[in-house]
Amino acid sequence: MLQGCTSSTKQSAVASIPANLVEPCPELSPLNGSTGVDILPWAVGVVGKYNDCAKRHGALVKAIQ
Repeated sequence: MLQGCTSSTKQSAVASIPANLVEPCPELSPLNGSTGVDILPWAVGVVGKYNDCAKRHGALVKAIQ
């Protein structure tokens, strides 16, 4: 009987993870061009998407632990 209680407790912890933390990271847009005018806005967008995804991943790790 104790094993049943233990597993249900773990399931409720998983169910309480916020939905935004389990969303996949966004796909990166392709780089169209090879000049600074093309690369700079693309790179800023990539860094922004990476930072958002890294924050969500870190929060998910903390929620699971």
